[in-house]
Amino acid sequence: MSALTIALVAASLLCRAPAAFAQAEAPAPSAEKLASATPGAAKLAQEFNDPLTALPQLFVQDAYTPANYGTHAQTNQVIARLIVPRIPRYSLLPFVQLIRPNFSVVTVPEGKGRATRTEFGDMGLFDLAVIPWPGEGSGLLMGVGPVFVFPTATDKSAGQGAWQVGPALGAIYKGIPGVLLGGLLQNPISFAYTSSDRRPLSTLLVQPILLKHLWRGLYVKSADATWTIGER
Repeated sequence: MSALTIALVAASLLCRAPAAFAQAEAPAPSAEKLASATPGAAKLAQEFNDPLTALPQLFVQDAYTPANYGTHAQTNQVIARLIVPRIPRYSLLPFVQLIRPNFSVVTVPEGKGRATRTEFGDMGLFDLAVIPWPGEGSGLLMGVGPVFVFPTATDKSAGQGAWQVGPALGAIYKGIPGVLLGGLLQNPISFAYTSSDRRPLSTLLVQPILLKHLWRGLYVKSADATWTIGER
């Protein structure tokens, strides 16, 4: 079975979780709750940007690059991330489990000219368990677990050609009113390859998070970006 087939089967199973979670944990809101929904915009903004949130969500991002070194081609990358929370009732663990697969469609150059091709990229997935220490009263939440990278790219130029696994750590601090601080660390390490010419990989991925609520549903935040450190 190919890596792409495994990834698609896993994704189809994961997509069932948000519906079950919503049915079990989110009763229909009353009229009073609907009327007071506006003051909760700040909390919703925090939940949406919190990597350890138990709020099911789908995030889509498009990154367009008009100029690249060594080629005249213009490249593009579309990333879709799905957050699937698993509460203790549905999880194998006695605490909240967060599963986040991400898929990408990339437009890559075919040479030094302007020609490009669009392919599916590698699939990534991390599975974080939100640990009970030090507790919600402190404002600090932490999650630990594994991160995986599956070589699902449909073309050699669109992926790394390596099966990867490693540790992941997420932390978020909500102790300052109207402010969200945190980050996400991932270190996928290659252990198997799709071809003999693929090189070993060990990459530290750092995703910083900073959000400041301004008024009602208005807030400013750091750009959604992942810093790549130590790729080899």
